[in-house]
Amino acid sequence: GAVLQMGVGTVPDAVLRLLSDRRDLGVHSGMLGDGLVDLVESGALTNARKKIDRGVSITGALIGTDRLYGFAHRNREIRMCTTSYTHDAGVLAQLENLVTINSAMEVDLTGQVNAEQSGSAYLGGTGGQVDFVRAGARSPGGHAIMALPATAKNGTVSRITAGLSGPVTTARSEVDVVVTEFGAAELRGQTLAERSRRLIAIAHPDFRDALDREAHLIRQRG
Repeated sequence: GAVLQMGVGTVPDAVLRLLSDRRDLGVHSGMLGDGLVDLVESGALTNARKKIDRGVSITGALIGTDRLYGFAHRNREIRMCTTSYTHDAGVLAQLENLVTINSAMEVDLTGQVNAEQSGSAYLGGTGGQVDFVRAGARSPGGHAIMALPATAKNGTVSRITAGLSGPVTTARSEVDVVVTEFGAAELRGQTLAERSRRLIAIAHPDFRDALDREAHLIRQRG
């Protein structure tokens, strides 16, 4: 019964492929990839329980292979819309059980998210991440999930970090849940000290001791 929004990238698309055992999922997203086809063919995606646009997957862009484009061609169960509809706060507020899944380059120990820049390499703009994070966190029964691998560069760099190397894409006040392969950190409503503890717990074990030392000043502030 959940309504899904997926960001672009390998992590959100991989999540879609793992939801084939669910039922009556819906979609309202800024963009979609090939995972959409897998969900429909498995019977998991029906849009049957959506309060608005029932029976129809809403998206603003399709980014994938010929399989995706062939599936979408003249398909009345997929509707392409502009960002004035897909990202509109009033529209999103009508969606119950909205679960938004977006990716990040890194998350600092207070919950700030950088989804734009890796070191000196600029990878993209903010997109609709902030719109959907806010909507998922406020949706009755919903959640806003930030999903990322715990490390980068073949395990030599932690993506859970004491300080961001790039801009703040999503403020810590907006972040709900951060997920890595080591678990989920529910941050909404938590103190800075508790946020640091939960984020260190889902960092790669090789980096936890160093992060714990970095968190000392955060915990002094409460």
